Amino acid sequence: MTRRIFLTVAAVVLVLIAGSRPAGAQSPADFKIPFDFVAGSKAFTAGQYSLTADMTGEILTLRPMAGKESGAVLAVEARLGERKQASEPELIFDKLNGKYYLSELHVPGEDGYLVLATKGAHTHESVKGAKKKS
Repeated sequence: MTRRIFLTVAAVVLVLIAGSRPAGAQSPADFKIPFDFVAGSKAFTAGQYSLTADMTGEILTLRPMAGKESGAVLAVEARLGERKQASEPELIFDKLNGKYYLSELHVPGEDGYLVLATKGAHTHESVKGAKKKS
């Protein structure tokens, strides 16, 4: 009987640990992006978007907030660490040959996410956003 209780408690603890999210994961942020851009391998038009990290922090989901455009699932190449001075969410786009490519997501109090490491000469464009209340 004692063994059965121990195994039940151990199973509950494992489920709770597996279900707990790492710091910062899943915090959605909204952005008004003023230009057309590419995220992953898909082109998007300027507009309002929501960006969310999954429980593991390995996948970002980009969703348009209006229109019929479908979203995108983006693999995170690397975690960038927290930007201590950041007070609002920020997207970084790499501008290359006149096109904007979604490169990074930063949310205050969380690790940053790198989704594209552009090689070669390029410039950066920053878009500030608003963190949704959980």
